Amino acid sequence: MKKTYYQFCTELENQIYLHYNTFSNKFMLLNKKKHDLFELDCQEIKKKDDDFYKELVDNHFIVEDSFNGYEIANYIIKQKMFDSSMYQIVVNTTLDCNLNCWYCYENRISGSKLKREVVEAIKNNIELEYSCLSYKTLKFSFFGGEPFIEFEKIRELLSFTKIFCKEKNIELIADFTTNATLITSEHVKFLKDFECHFQITLDGDRVVHNKIKKDKYNPGDTYQKVIDILRLIDSEIPKHWLAVRINFDNRTLEKIDEIISDIDFLDRKTCYVILKKVWQISTDKVNVPLLHEAIQKFFDKKFLLDYYIMPKGCVCFAQRHRETLFNYDGKIFKCTTISDFDDTNSLGQLEFETGNIQWNLNKIALWMKDEQPETCKLCKWYPVCFGICSKQILAHPNEKMCTFDAINMNTQEYLIYSFKYHLLQNELYKM
Repeated sequence: MKKTYYQFCTELENQIYLHYNTFSNKFMLLNKKKHDLFELDCQEIKKKDDDFYKELVDNHFIVEDSFNGYEIANYIIKQKMFDSSMYQIVVNTTLDCNLNCWYCYENRISGSKLKREVVEAIKNNIELEYSCLSYKTLKFSFFGGEPFIEFEKIRELLSFTKIFCKEKNIELIADFTTNATLITSEHVKFLKDFECHFQITLDGDRVVHNKIKKDKYNPGDTYQKVIDILRLIDSEIPKHWLAVRINFDNRTLEKIDEIISDIDFLDRKTCYVILKKVWQISTDKVNVPLLHEAIQKFFDKKFLLDYYIMPKGCVCFAQRHRETLFNYDGKIFKCTTISDFDDTNSLGQLEFETGNIQWNLNKIALWMKDEQPETCKLCKWYPVCFGICSKQILAHPNEKMCTFDAINMNTQEYLIYSFKYHLLQNELYKM
């Protein structure tokens, strides 16, 4: 027996030690006596405290000599990549938007709309995919641009899918990434019969948000519109999961108290907060004390805060074999964050008559190829991080990339953040 490679330890205070196993995602708080015992070799631990030894084995802190954590982690990742139980469809209903956020990476196409023949092809694809290999869950994700510009097409697709899923006893999830400013009470009334997942963005306090998110059609207080819709979703859609994404720079961090106050009404069991740095702001320009203070403030208010939290739990949706992105014009992709939805980046051809997709085998083979750099293979975080996504590897060959280069935390700070997250998660869901 041996101690696993995939573990960390940091001293907190008063001779209390936090141990974390990235393979099993297990934490241990040990006093000085137990910590010193843990530092001994495996056989000595067993001789001195057999119960403690069994606990370490059960939680994979001690493993068989033959244990190969990297290969087992890779096997788990491949299981997730090729899991056939869920089919996810992502639809770019448009690449147009009613806002003009300065940090947005999308190349906007004014007036673009989901074509009628694409709507019908998606319906056919849902049936065809199921007939080829049945699935238990259908996740229908709407992206853009601003997807709610094309709500009538969303309504049509979800109405069709609701009937299909009921007939086949399939779980249906409706998923939206939206700025929320076009959502109305009528939209919510329609969606209340669905299980709905939302990711909705705030770009700062009211003043900052309204400077960034200006509605070109309906000028006004877009911040208040978002808050009102958050409240409507929270109260009117029984089965919802709500992610409030806060894109931050230092101005936003300075006003975090106001944002927390304005979303304090949200049900902590059905929402969480994502904190992401605006990508145009370099990591070294972030006010680190303000950032760490903001994270603690969310925890103090019992908000689960995703600041690059690990374990990721699942691979990126674009790395799943059973996932397809339909662009509004019928072009086929996997990822929503590519630079252009054009023929160069397209991964397949949609047959409009049947809904069948002819994948470009050369392109999709490269996309699904999992070839992590040596730094990832040697990293103790690998079992919870899953390494670099395919898109980034293809776009930046031989370039060093790591989550920890961008988060403004050292290992000890991240361990403590992660421990607080998991403590709150256990408290909220009685895990």
